[in-house]
Amino acid sequence: MLKLTSAVVSRSNTALVTDINIELFAGEINLLTGANGSGKSTLLLALAGEKFLKSGVLEFDGVDFQEFPRKDLRKFRSLMLQKDEAIDLLRVSDVFELVNSKETKPKYVIDFIEKLVPNEILPKNIGELSIGQRSRVFLAATVLQNARLVLLDEPTAGLDMEITSELAVFLVEHAKHGHSILIATHDSELKMIANHEYSIENNSIMKR
Repeated sequence: MLKLTSAVVSRSNTALVTDINIELFAGEINLLTGANGSGKSTLLLALAGEKFLKSGVLEFDGVDFQEFPRKDLRKFRSLMLQKDEAIDLLRVSDVFELVNSKETKPKYVIDFIEKLVPNEILPKNIGELSIGQRSRVFLAATVLQNARLVLLDEPTAGLDMEITSELAVFLVEHAKHGHSILIATHDSELKMIANHEYSIENNSIMKR
């Protein structure tokens, strides 16, 4: 589904991770691990085709990213980041409206979103929310997009154990429905559901 070959990602003219070779398949859950500051969030943005890819070949469904139809990106991949100050003044309901693909969602997706985000916070601005509430909203918005490839940056930050367990169950079900999932995380509980782990160490990436 996604392939990144012989790549380097950099930030502020500094190479963070080099010689990157990653291949993600439908129906699999992969982890992206590494110390804080190792480049996990930067790599996720590069994999999404957003920025920071200095060199290498990024392919979506066997098509070079540069030639991939931009109208299909929304359906192909979704990206959850921990911080997005640009939307702090938007209401939660507005964020959901922006990302909703409008197509009919499977019941397990709707059920999970309803567990994540209670109705009482829908009118609130994103900037008013706690860290845990923001994580829930950003995670729900990413799921609501219902893209085939799901890229998640520390999705359990601020979540309690019950919701973390619910997330693990959901991700397994989501993968069974043909989605490909990559999770940047420090959460050891998510290792139990992963097919593979990519680890960033000493500016290099290894698959385990």
